[in-house]
Amino acid sequence: MAKFLRGQYQILEQVILFGIGLIILTSVFSIFSLLGDRINLVSVHNNFQEVGLAVASNLIEVYGQGKYFHNASITLALPRVVGNRLYQISINDNGVHINATDNDAYRASIGVYNINRTAGSLSGVELSAASPIRLVFYNSTREATLRR
Repeated sequence: MAKFLRGQYQILEQVILFGIGLIILTSVFSIFSLLGDRINLVSVHNNFQEVGLAVASNLIEVYGQGKYFHNASITLALPRVVGNRLYQISINDNGVHINATDNDAYRASIGVYNINRTAGSLSGVELSAASPIRLVFYNSTREATLRR
């Protein structure tokens, strides 16, 4: 009778160890899945920051050219998608704003170094799918706009 119980204990021990292994495997998979989502969020945010910096630096450049010429424009070839997400570019007196069209968690804002105080007004909204886009500065109205 004792030999029969010893076999049951071995099987029970193996089943418990198998269950613990499944729990460990499931928890490692879920941790890496959550970590992958966080890495994607940070990566897309950094890429939006880079796009915003490109637009802001070109906005400063078009303003600098517009001071010496009647009108000035710069054409920007921006990526149509960042992290498999379409995004919206907008400029206003608070700076350059990049927002994903499908999720508000993905966004970035860049200041324009007080150009709005000297340039007049900044305006315009475009989708990334409309790339390339132009930044236009009108010297007569002191206005910078974002257009297709």
